[in-house]
Amino acid sequence: MSLKIGYFGSPSHSKDLLEDLVESGFQISFVVTNIDKPVGRKQILTETPVKEFAKRKGIPVFQSERLRTDTTIQDEILNQEADIHLVYAYGSIIPDRIFLAPKHRSINLHGSLLPKYRGASPVQSAILNGEKSSGFSIQYLATEVDSGDLIFSKEIEIQKEDTTESFLHKITLEGGLVLKNLLLGLGNTGTLPMASPQDHSKATHCKKIRSENRPIDWSKTRDQIHNQIRALYPDPLATTEFRGKRVVILSSFLPTEEESKVGLGSSPMGSFFLVGKKRLFSVCGDGNLLGIESLVPEGKKPMKGFEFFNGARVNTGDTFT
Repeated sequence: MSLKIGYFGSPSHSKDLLEDLVESGFQISFVVTNIDKPVGRKQILTETPVKEFAKRKGIPVFQSERLRTDTTIQDEILNQEADIHLVYAYGSIIPDRIFLAPKHRSINLHGSLLPKYRGASPVQSAILNGEKSSGFSIQYLATEVDSGDLIFSKEIEIQKEDTTESFLHKITLEGGLVLKNLLLGLGNTGTLPMASPQDHSKATHCKKIRSENRPIDWSKTRDQIHNQIRALYPDPLATTEFRGKRVVILSSFLPTEEESKVGLGSSPMGSFFLVGKKRLFSVCGDGNLLGIESLVPEGKKPMKGFEFFNGARVNTGDTFT
């Protein structure tokens, strides 16, 4: 059986899965992705990574600002041949008449162990909340977001250095392997494994990460701030201020045992200094140090933390705010 697949996705990790499916020989009949959006300081209208890849491969692309109510695009999608829809980080609600249309319905790769972290930011929220592990789930789509029956789930440990980007990469690789095996089985037998209902009483929900989640509060603990920086990488990125100008914090690290013993005296939270000439540390609200690996000062290019320190000519009493 040669499966015809309709693919719903938008960001780069969704593109990576789509590319893997195409290279593995699966037949993608069409792609549905978010609309082109202005990006960067110059607000250049930019296609989603999924659209860009699909166009290069000659795969038909459908876009809608609000698919849930856009019956014109819905009708166009329903006119396409598809035995199953596959969804990975599409970013918009898919209406019932679309996800129920294929013979084998629609399945979704979701970045958490459902029913925990239903919603728009499962990986970011897990890292932000200091979870030691999370994972992925493969489920049928349902009317209520992320509430469909579970086909498969797998737990993955969250390493201390993991960011949203690195953890999504793990989900894409491991989840993609499971999805390909499921699709191969479906092609051979005409069925998917039996799915199990979620325990809705244990459901938790996470919201989309917004601009107000970006500023660092240096009165928080080291782990809370480290988690925030990791969770917000690569988008939308954590921020702080120095001398009234914004500084984007790209990456942070935990000090070694020896570095943790550095005497801070009465250093205020947000103050920062070098250890060993090339290791920049900032003081957090719990009195612990957090290493600042790389950052972007306003109007400048990305640089290492120690390069920022040396260039800023830091005075006694200067702090991140």
